Amino acid sequence: MNNRWFKIVVYVMLFALLTSTILMSVGWLFE
Repeated sequence: MNNRWFKIVVYVMLFALLTSTILMSVGWLFE
């Protein structure tokens, strides 16, 4: 497996985790 693809997968997973955390925080604030 290419090292570059591994980095892309890791960045995508981190971005998805960060986005879901921000969305949950915003939803909790505006409830």
